[in-house]
Amino acid sequence: MNPVFADYMQAYGAGGVRAHGLGSEALTNLTRLYWYTVEFGLIREHGDLRIYGAGILSSSGESRHCLESAAPNRIGFDLTRLMRTRYRIDSYQKTYFVIDDFEQLFNATQQDFAPIYQTLQQAEAIPAGHVLESDQVIQRGSGEGWVMDGDV
Repeated sequence: MNPVFADYMQAYGAGGVRAHGLGSEALTNLTRLYWYTVEFGLIREHGDLRIYGAGILSSSGESRHCLESAAPNRIGFDLTRLMRTRYRIDSYQKTYFVIDDFEQLFNATQQDFAPIYQTLQQAEAIPAGHVLESDQVIQRGSGEGWVMDGDV
């Protein structure tokens, strides 16, 4: 229903074709992008968190967990960080990546991922639920909205 998200999906598919020729590690990294966006993505709009991931929407429990529980980490979208992050398929997510808008997501796919894949070959995968010092963590603010570390 969102044209920019549809463009993202088309760009993701083209990226999959390119990743296929680069080997299983590239496909693993690209799979993580799908998991943390199309399946388990959150978007921050006007201080509120909203669900756009189909995997979340298909589970009322996961919907409550991602928006209401203090347990999961909500981290600002960072493509390389996201592609390093493992995920769990047997429980609610320990980490969600939050985009500011669909343009941010689409723009992230408008590059050649090959250099990112090369960088990731030298980096260890990040366990599900782990927070790095460099992460921009999004938390419920003192008011009703959600704020990122460093927001005024």
